[in-house]
Amino acid sequence: MRAIFIATALLLSSVAHADSGKPDVYTYGTKLDVASVLSIKLKPTPNCEVTDAVMTYLDSAGHKRQLAYRTLSDTCKNQN
Repeated sequence: MRAIFIATALLLSSVAHADSGKPDVYTYGTKLDVASVLSIKLKPTPNCEVTDAVMTYLDSAGHKRQLAYRTLSDTCKNQN
């Protein structure tokens, strides 16, 4: 009975985290389960530099998730 309670508590806490609206932060080695990318939003900047991004995606179970990470800005695409 205790194992069922613990498993239920862990499941509910992970669901609450997924619905909190706060994205998970990517770190090197993070295991990703991306079935479909819904959107990628970059923090706009006029310079070619590293900026913040958030990817919204569906995992293989169909749950909507968000992942925050750092990437080069779109301005860098126009430079050689």
